[in-house]
Amino acid sequence: AGTDLPEMMRRLLGAPRELAAEAGRPVFHTGRARAVIDAVCAASGWSGRAGQAPAKDKGRGFGFYFSHRGYFAEVVDVTLTDPTTVRIDKVWAVGDIGSQIINPLNARHQVQGAVIEGIGQALAGQKVEQFEGQVRLENFHEFPLMRIDGAPREIAVSFVKSDYPPTGLGEPSLPPVIPAIANAIRAVTGKRLRSLPLSLTA
Repeated sequence: AGTDLPEMMRRLLGAPRELAAEAGRPVFHTGRARAVIDAVCAASGWSGRAGQAPAKDKGRGFGFYFSHRGYFAEVVDVTLTDPTTVRIDKVWAVGDIGSQIINPLNARHQVQGAVIEGIGQALAGQKVEQFEGQVRLENFHEFPLMRIDGAPREIAVSFVKSDYPPTGLGEPSLPPVIPAIANAIRAVTGKRLRSLPLSLTA
């Protein structure tokens, strides 16, 4: 679209309002989405398209997700360590899960763990192959997990409290890190990756 992704989302979201949903589906509030987008951009020092590649061999990406009535926006910094490998340097995650966080420490750890799992899905090759309807993997020893040396040194987590009842936290913070990584890879390499796991060798 030729514009900064967070800015494009702000334009699409428009004025704060609730969007009608199908029966049984959660209502989406554009103001809550905008709040976490603005907060993660402020926390990470996001400075638009020019700021997406802060230095040579480095890229920055943004992602947003809404699920289980939780709103999360995330920014990822990556370094291209060689032509086919990226290192996740830092992740900023900001969420709105309502007016009350029952256990702030565990909430922060929940988000950090979800971000690491999301990085694993993006980069560690977590792909379940099937052959004639049967899963090829025999057990968990064949399912690659994110290792300590692949996890970012820092995952900065913060919350925007809103005047809504507490909502889901277990899953909403995982998905946005994946497009954020893909967008960071795009910023540093120019390649648009559209399938998981993300691979620069494909």
